[in-house]
Amino acid sequence: MISQGEDPTHVSGPRTGRGLGSLTWSVVLNAVLVAAFVVGAIPIVAIARGFVELVQQSRIRSGADWLAYGLAFTGLFLGAIFFAYALKYYLSTAMVLLTTLVGAPPRNGNGTKPANGRINGNGHGHGISLDLGHHPFVSVHVAAYNEKRVIERLLEALRQLDYPEYEVVLVDDSTDESVEILERWKTWPRLKLIHRTSRAGYKGGALREALKVMDPRTEYVVIFDADSVPFPDSIERLLPYFYRVGDGSSSSRRFEAAFGRTDAPSEPGQIKRRPEVAAVQSYQWHVLNKSESWLTEAVRAEYAGSYMIERPFQDAIGSLKMIAGTAYMIRADVLRQVGWGTSITEDWELTLKLYARGYKVVYTPWAETPAECVSTFSRLARQRMRWAEGHTYNVRKWFLEIMRSPFVTPLEKLEFMYDSTYYLQAGLFVIGSIAWLISELVFRTHVPGWTALLGWSLLFSNIFALPLMNLGGLILEEAPARDVQGAFGAVVLSFALVPFQGWAAFKGLISKDEGPWFRTPKTGRVTDSVRHLRRLYMLQRLLRGRRPRGPQWVAPATPLATSTVRRAPMRRRWAGWLAVVILALVFGGLAAMSVHAPTVSAAGNPLYLHGTGTSPGCTPSTMDPNAGTRATPCAIQSAAGGATSTWTLTSSTAQTVDPGTWTFTFYWTGGTGATNDVVSIAAGVSATASCAGFVATVPSGTSTWSASYGGSTANPNSPLTVSTSSSQLALVIPPGGSLCLSVTLTHNTGGKPSMLYDGTAGIGNTGVVPPSIVVPESLVGLTGVALFAPLLAGRFVRRRRS
Repeated sequence: MISQGEDPTHVSGPRTGRGLGSLTWSVVLNAVLVAAFVVGAIPIVAIARGFVELVQQSRIRSGADWLAYGLAFTGLFLGAIFFAYALKYYLSTAMVLLTTLVGAPPRNGNGTKPANGRINGNGHGHGISLDLGHHPFVSVHVAAYNEKRVIERLLEALRQLDYPEYEVVLVDDSTDESVEILERWKTWPRLKLIHRTSRAGYKGGALREALKVMDPRTEYVVIFDADSVPFPDSIERLLPYFYRVGDGSSSSRRFEAAFGRTDAPSEPGQIKRRPEVAAVQSYQWHVLNKSESWLTEAVRAEYAGSYMIERPFQDAIGSLKMIAGTAYMIRADVLRQVGWGTSITEDWELTLKLYARGYKVVYTPWAETPAECVSTFSRLARQRMRWAEGHTYNVRKWFLEIMRSPFVTPLEKLEFMYDSTYYLQAGLFVIGSIAWLISELVFRTHVPGWTALLGWSLLFSNIFALPLMNLGGLILEEAPARDVQGAFGAVVLSFALVPFQGWAAFKGLISKDEGPWFRTPKTGRVTDSVRHLRRLYMLQRLLRGRRPRGPQWVAPATPLATSTVRRAPMRRRWAGWLAVVILALVFGGLAAMSVHAPTVSAAGNPLYLHGTGTSPGCTPSTMDPNAGTRATPCAIQSAAGGATSTWTLTSSTAQTVDPGTWTFTFYWTGGTGATNDVVSIAAGVSATASCAGFVATVPSGTSTWSASYGGSTANPNSPLTVSTSSSQLALVIPPGGSLCLSVTLTHNTGGKPSMLYDGTAGIGNTGVVPPSIVVPESLVGLTGVALFAPLLAGRFVRRRRS
């Protein structure tokens, strides 16, 4: 018999030895995580570097510059924050697919394989069983409120549970016909029915009442929502994950041992409870009405990505995992100890309570529980607002306790940090993307060190992260090709929910108390028959052929509405692979191009003139965005007939100087008496790195770019700013070509003044401000929209044919 109430914080024991294979696997996985952290930090470091460079070069010269650069930095900064989430999704997808492709055996992700032996094997093919010598008593708890369309369906499924020792405690707050429906079930001996006259404490309050009346023999509690339809073997699929069976082998711990999370060794065949495991969460499989609309398809795809990719990855590496409100089992002794809270997200509150006390939550997809997708946008928005508000409220409430807790590992704390802004990530992405697009397409402003190509790469790598993860989840499930389009619908859905989730998350962050619980109405519709997920070893079977279908759950004969839905042929499974390949190619292409993307000048910034040699008699040479540093600036004296000097800006990539007005600001000194000199400026393009013999095209036509200066003119003081008399045409700088600038100083009367350049700011930092310099690939990223054309066209054709 297994003892109860072990303290999870006192589990100790020597580590099992690792073979060469396990050590290699450990090195590879840890290297991947380290590389992920480095890659995630690159955008932030690059943005910080660009900000320092911007300040050092004093590029902001007007209110328009403040706005343009503010949008550029805001866009890239928020994009970089979302990139941290995107990188996690990419890493999760890659690692889960990798481990399944190399044929890793299924494990529970916390250091051991689930216990194997037997509990009433029922032929469902799940391959997980347990022989404890007895059947632990299980109490199934359900909190219901006005669920007349689904409550009887749930009770019928619970009555079919293939487990000898269990009860059902249903706490009902209903004011609708559910009361009459439940009255008919009072004679079922396994059912304990409690009616409440108020909704005090909402779901958590109802589950408190269930906890009070459950059988004292109870060792484990299972929670189901009213729209769930558990399979008959659900209990026996959850139980094994609370135990470990010694097998005398370390090879089965390969993935988890890589992160230093092995358990104390045990004799082969010995069954031990895992004292640190308080709860086992399974897959909320939202598939019953998935074919009802594009919205239900999108919701279904969201859950596939989260429960088939993200959560298995979290479980495998040992990060913090959330209890998700339904389809989970928890130890009764632990639940009595921590109790139920009354948060509107009681599952998240319970999760944080457990981790703060040193307990862990594990995850398995092998006890999947079919459930209903939210079927209208208004209901979904209200549901997600409740989630966002309660989630953020509890993050604020538990933040310090979790971060200070010695029982919470650094990796779990990192996951908690990710979770803290979970419902704001889409909002950050939308705001950041809009800000960056305005700065790029309207102001043509670049953060120093960033090109348009790099910006588009960041944008589309963020966009593709969630669809790729959702597609990966669908593929692992061997979902029909029809379900693939839900992955794209999920992208639209995540953006549509931004204002609702954003406001609710902000409210949870600042409000003293949480708002009320808004029930999510269920329809009871079933559009698709379901069967157990196959034992997913996983992708090799997709490539080698299909297995015979296992037993399936069929909707019971009830007066509930059903609909006939045309299903895409299963043989078209290649559609999912094709979508994944396209996304991988696009993302990989953007990443590859980003490595070679050049750095260009930021829009609207001066190009400062520089010289070589000893000042003041320097030789004019180049111009670039960096201000001069000479304490004694270079000088060029005017001359009768004109003294002309040329400066060069060489570009390794094709660039375009936009149409607009050019401005030249120069410092000068000297000149006595009635000095009257003229400065004339011209610009043009050379096809080579040299400006020798270049043809000036600015100013063009009848426009001018010159001014008089000196004591007897209207410009007696230094510095002097000279602009073209009208807007100029665009200049195109070819790859390897140069932008050329010539300055002619013509002396007329009085003493001869000298132009100063390559000096420090305010003394001799003479420079030219051309219109925006941009990389011509700035619109290339919009071609990514073409990826969605086949999807939209396919939908249109299907509608025309229907």
